[in-house]
Amino acid sequence: MSATETQSGGYAPESQRFVEWSDFNENRWKYVGETQPIPKSDITDVDTANETIIRYDKISDFDKREKFKWLSEHNSGLRNGTWVNQNYNTYLLNNHLIWALIGQLDLNPCYHQEAASLFLSLNPGKFGVDAGIVAYCVCAVVVHRDGDNTRDCHPSAGDLDPEFEQIAECEGYRQKDLVSIYNKIAQAKEKYQG
Repeated sequence: MSATETQSGGYAPESQRFVEWSDFNENRWKYVGETQPIPKSDITDVDTANETIIRYDKISDFDKREKFKWLSEHNSGLRNGTWVNQNYNTYLLNNHLIWALIGQLDLNPCYHQEAASLFLSLNPGKFGVDAGIVAYCVCAVVVHRDGDNTRDCHPSAGDLDPEFEQIAECEGYRQKDLVSIYNKIAQAKEKYQG
């Protein structure tokens, strides 16, 4: 048996090599070569098709409802701690707006997806008006574009479709704004895409 070996087969601590920390170089692990791109954060690229739904609206206790609302927002990717995903929040608001308007205007099912995708591709802030009037005009453009359509929904039409007229009156949309936004969407939508 050697002098540094113990009976159990291991080595005694006094036989270990002493590390001289004065020779330690802090940059010895620094990467030399091409820098790699920083990977995208999962915080902004959320999985919005999650399967878990937290029904906080059915809870009667206010404190518990607030807690489960926060958990639901965290689960859906809308919130992470105190940080709020504003892009996702804007998308959700715009998505709910266009689908509510599609239902109120009683659009033909073949127009649903076309109107929703056109509105969601636009940036309503570039129009300088409320997003509701942009969504209204998107629906009007989609319906008016179809040749087989019997509904008259152009804003300058004398006999406007009753559903379109009712929404315009209830929301207080001015005809000159409707005509302006309608023409912008119909003629130069690429300019206003976001």
